[in-house]
Amino acid sequence: MPRLVQPLAAGPLDLIGDVHGELGALQELTAKLGYDEKGRHCDGRTLVFLGDLVDRGPDSPGVVARVQSWVETGRAQCVCGNHELNLLLAKHRKGNNWFYGEEQTLEKSGLQVPQVLADDNLRADLRAFFATLPLALERDDLVVAHACWRPSAIDALRDISLAPHVAFRQFEHAIAVSLPHRGIARKTQGSALAFQNENPVGICTSGLEQPTTGETFMAGGKPREEERVAWWTEWPVDGPDVVFGHYWRAVDINRKPVHRGPYLFPDTPLKEPLGLGRNAWCIDFSAGYRNLQRASGGSAPAPTALAALRWPEKEIVQVIP
Repeated sequence: MPRLVQPLAAGPLDLIGDVHGELGALQELTAKLGYDEKGRHCDGRTLVFLGDLVDRGPDSPGVVARVQSWVETGRAQCVCGNHELNLLLAKHRKGNNWFYGEEQTLEKSGLQVPQVLADDNLRADLRAFFATLPLALERDDLVVAHACWRPSAIDALRDISLAPHVAFRQFEHAIAVSLPHRGIARKTQGSALAFQNENPVGICTSGLEQPTTGETFMAGGKPREEERVAWWTEWPVDGPDVVFGHYWRAVDINRKPVHRGPYLFPDTPLKEPLGLGRNAWCIDFSAGYRNLQRASGGSAPAPTALAALRWPEKEIVQVIP
């Protein structure tokens, strides 16, 4: 089993944010970037996927098949996102109905969300591929994780050669054992934050959380009292550039898409880097929202895109799913 923290490919890269089953947008974006159907680029560039290949969109199996073929031929790299981790952990969540062979319908209207459905054989194949994915990639000038690069979490993972979900369960068990000794009761906000913020696998795939600063909100079909943390605001000025997805940015900052809790990118233009050192890049522009809009019959374009960061050019390229 490969290590959970691996070297990032040398040379020029094209890093692609959360695809969420949008196969058509992926095909359009990679063609726009200059890649052929086999993931080859005439200038020797390498594709890097930031995880969350699956769920919500119309063809998660098609996206994985394409990315997997490129990864296995050495033309791409991919890290594990929280949506892949959920499937490895057998968590049945809103938006991953397709994986269990179930049709998804919108709660209010009952309209069907168009998705390619998986069968038993495909489920086994997908889990086998997801189990090989690292959680983080690194080189001197650039580091990559799906949701959060926290040095202490990366150090805890660096020498581990396990499937992501196996490592997750091991860390989860250690946290659970420690809670009584720390006076933290189970099924409280304290335990929820401990499980989220102390599990290195969870940190890489889902980020850090804190008690809500406003009202309780709905996410994943249930009320939430913890919200995501904009950890990149404290990314070191002298550190390498860091690239991540996960956080549902909006293409138009005046039209925010559905997101979990407070919007973390107020007044931040699309192509501007983040953090005090201007060396942090979030390239998730909410492509996963588009399938719900299509299913509900929406006609106005949502403020979303599938996006890539070209490196070392530091240029964001986008297509509208």
